[in-house]
Amino acid sequence: MEKPKVVLIQPDSPFLSEPLSFPGLGLLYVCAFLKDNGYEVEFYDLTGGLRLPEKLRGDIFGFSCQTVHLPFAASAVKDLRKDNPDSIFIVGGPCPTWSAQDCLERGFDIVVRGEGENSMLDIANNFKNIRDAVKGNREVRRVYTPDCYLDVNNIPFPDWEAVDIKRYRYQLDGRRCMSIITCRGSCPFGIAGNCRFCSKTDLGKVKGLRFRSPENVLREVRTLKERYGFGSVMIYDDEIMINKARDIRVFSGLKEMDIKFRCMTRVNLATKEELIMLKDYGCIEVCIGAESGDPHILEDVIKKGTTVEQNTRFVQWCKEIGLNVKVYLILGLPSESRKSLENTYSWLEKTRPSNYDVSIYAPYPGSEFYDHKEKYEIEWDQEALRKIWYTGEPQYGAPAVWTPYLSSKEIADFRDKINKEFKRGVGGTTSYWGPMPEDAKENN
Repeated sequence: MEKPKVVLIQPDSPFLSEPLSFPGLGLLYVCAFLKDNGYEVEFYDLTGGLRLPEKLRGDIFGFSCQTVHLPFAASAVKDLRKDNPDSIFIVGGPCPTWSAQDCLERGFDIVVRGEGENSMLDIANNFKNIRDAVKGNREVRRVYTPDCYLDVNNIPFPDWEAVDIKRYRYQLDGRRCMSIITCRGSCPFGIAGNCRFCSKTDLGKVKGLRFRSPENVLREVRTLKERYGFGSVMIYDDEIMINKARDIRVFSGLKEMDIKFRCMTRVNLATKEELIMLKDYGCIEVCIGAESGDPHILEDVIKKGTTVEQNTRFVQWCKEIGLNVKVYLILGLPSESRKSLENTYSWLEKTRPSNYDVSIYAPYPGSEFYDHKEKYEIEWDQEALRKIWYTGEPQYGAPAVWTPYLSSKEIADFRDKINKEFKRGVGGTTSYWGPMPEDAKENN
């Protein structure tokens, strides 16, 4: 039998303020891996409002799916089945990783949890048997969870040729910017029990991070620079400075290539001297999850593993050395009260970071607060919460949560007060989006 034709589909993200910031890396990794193993793959990137062609045909259809994408993906499967009755439909990404049964109930044949390369290759290699079982309603493995993990230094780079990379227009310090990830695996702080608001899933054998070598990371960046004209990167690891010796070699290599970068870390991972080093290596902005300015919320409720004092000191260090710092804040966490909101307001007023985002908490399956709601001082309207999951409204619209001390409206009003009274930054000397600056155009 000929190898099956694989069609991969990246849904649009119209809920984002700028959907065409970065392409989704997960599906591009899968695409490159399947091609590397001899499969024909068609890739449809619908970001920015594009649509699938009519009468699209394939043997295997694979969707990348955040929770907010699920209604679109389920509708697309229903339409595609009309012309592809003998095909199998697969979904992977954050949503199926945490809500596999929900995806199966919405019409997908198979769910892939966690890293998708090996699972998709196994499905493709066994396509006929799996298809016959699915179509014959016989017993078949419906949920794929990795039983082994790839060597992160032997995985093909994302298939940048599968998308129109010039459609994406994120920029950093006047340079075109592309996203990269330099490690894979579970956040060690989540494994340790920190960050109760964060969804966590135990996927079996491998826990902890697997770090790509500096040489491997820098080869990818060199490709992005020389082939596609990118002069900066957004490092989308949850936290840099966990593996400091390796990270320093990466940053040193970026400096040698004249590549600027933006990154995320925790306030207890870097000293002032290391932040000075980051700036010297070309870091334009560092982002941190401050979460709350209230000690009780931060330390006792969400168990972040950091303190308000550490958050304050980190922001002050960045300001002293001239390194842009963006903080992320969450309102409406369990036990939130008028006092805790005022403490967050006062902290923001005192520290005045370069930039900030403030959102209202929306619980997701897999998080301690969602799975064990009865232990915490928080309530929510499940129907309103599901609407938030599937529309992406928690940052902008009405929240679904409330506490014994605050109504949903009071939480939303306080978010609006913060956004009105504090000026949000624009990521350094240039905005993240907009027309490409002249030097960035020249790099094309």
